[in-house]
Amino acid sequence: MLYASLVMVLLGGTTHSLCGQQAGASSRKLPSAEKIVAGYLKALGGKKRVAAIRDATYEWQIQLGDRMMGIAKTQSKAPASLRSEMTFGNGQLTSAANARSAWLHGLDGKLQTLTGAEAAAAKLQAALDAGRLGDIKKSNVLAHVVSVEQLETGPAYVVEFSLRNGARLRYLFSTTTKLLVSIEDDARKTTTRFAEYRLEGNVLEPHRVSTNSGTGDLTFILQRASYNTGLTDSIFDPPLAADAVDVVALLREVSRNQDELEKRFSEYSFLKKETDREISGKGEVKKETVKVYEVFPIANREPVMKLISEDGTPLSAERAAKEQKRVEEELAKAEREKDKDEQKVQKRRAEQERKKAAKGKEEDDDVEISQFLRIHEFVSPRRERFRDRDAVVFDFRARPGFKPSNRQEDLISKLVGVVWIDPADKQVMRLEAKLAEGFKMGGGLLVNLRPGAAVVMEQTRMVEGVWLPRLAQINLSVKVLVFGGGDFNKTLEWSDYKHFSGDVGDYKLDAPKTEAPTDKKP
Repeated sequence: MLYASLVMVLLGGTTHSLCGQQAGASSRKLPSAEKIVAGYLKALGGKKRVAAIRDATYEWQIQLGDRMMGIAKTQSKAPASLRSEMTFGNGQLTSAANARSAWLHGLDGKLQTLTGAEAAAAKLQAALDAGRLGDIKKSNVLAHVVSVEQLETGPAYVVEFSLRNGARLRYLFSTTTKLLVSIEDDARKTTTRFAEYRLEGNVLEPHRVSTNSGTGDLTFILQRASYNTGLTDSIFDPPLAADAVDVVALLREVSRNQDELEKRFSEYSFLKKETDREISGKGEVKKETVKVYEVFPIANREPVMKLISEDGTPLSAERAAKEQKRVEEELAKAEREKDKDEQKVQKRRAEQERKKAAKGKEEDDDVEISQFLRIHEFVSPRRERFRDRDAVVFDFRARPGFKPSNRQEDLISKLVGVVWIDPADKQVMRLEAKLAEGFKMGGGLLVNLRPGAAVVMEQTRMVEGVWLPRLAQINLSVKVLVFGGGDFNKTLEWSDYKHFSGDVGDYKLDAPKTEAPTDKKP
């Protein structure tokens, strides 16, 4: 199953569905995903033998039809690192994924750190394959049996593995041999098939793996497998930039730009879309709500938000009128109290400067960025293109041996991720952060935040050079007190920015639109 990592480099094309039709499984109860995985591990040689493999290296011949096309090498290391190299006559394709990032180094020599669905699928693949399905719950991976499908090789159980960020992969296991026979990856539009299982050491391995991304099958023939050779974590990191990148200096410049950015943010009104989803234990969306607001930022206080639609339906005329009145009253209050708000902000800033001086901080040294620099190290600084602009990209993780001195540092030290920075404007373009370990308060009785909780944030550059929020995604699996908790997914999208001076008096609210009578509830 490790060899599906080869398909990470085969991007594009269309997904080829498995041949055959879904079998009539409704007449009998399907086994649980746990039972199917247990049968698979037993068929390979036993869970204990499989778990003993901490890292593995596989060497392959690549064929297209009957022609020899090149050679390949795949490497894995528990708990969640994969790397593949494919060497052809015209160059080499290299790709890898770990807990922080997924990347691709193409035949053209360009490096790309993957984002979105492709990155999510690559990281899920890494967690499943490097861990060999031995402990998916510990990896916070969800699993459920979808159906039974009839393949050319016989019937197979379809098990969907997923993460709370939306990543999904379908693994198909033979109902007779219990072995993995296929993987379907919609995000990367690839189907991978496994055949000719034979012993390597004391476990079964597929000696023939075929991938199809819409342009025909590439076949990989296993030549050699080696286990537990002590692979280092660094081989799964992206290649460094050819020239040195001073990440610390760059981050300090970004930090110094933040105050000015926050001031400019209050000069724009915009639309804000909030999508909230509740995720079941099977990775399915139980409930989704969508709200759209018109937002009026105000200097030195929270913005005023005007609700304009819910779940795709505009507010009724009556609700819209009430919302209009409420917003007008809040804006009027903000205008009356703007001098008082300014005084509060000045007082708060003076207090912060006093505390900073008392602690011996440098005048331009932001507390948050200093904490981040002290806790984390930066891995593989590199130069890429992101959204048609030059970017400096780097992974981050806690420094080896770091000992947190308080709860906040404990939480921050558990974060890993990747950052994209515009080197010209000194602004964060995109940030991804993930909780690599669980975080507990009160021994887990108050709050238990499970591993895999993640945040993605992205900014966009306006024509006048100002950077403003574009997207934020939050995924949480949390237990609060002893009463329960749940899996939550929230997406925020900002759009339709309009420039104002930031003064309340500049805002002109349109009267609510009159709707035609309808029986549909708002």
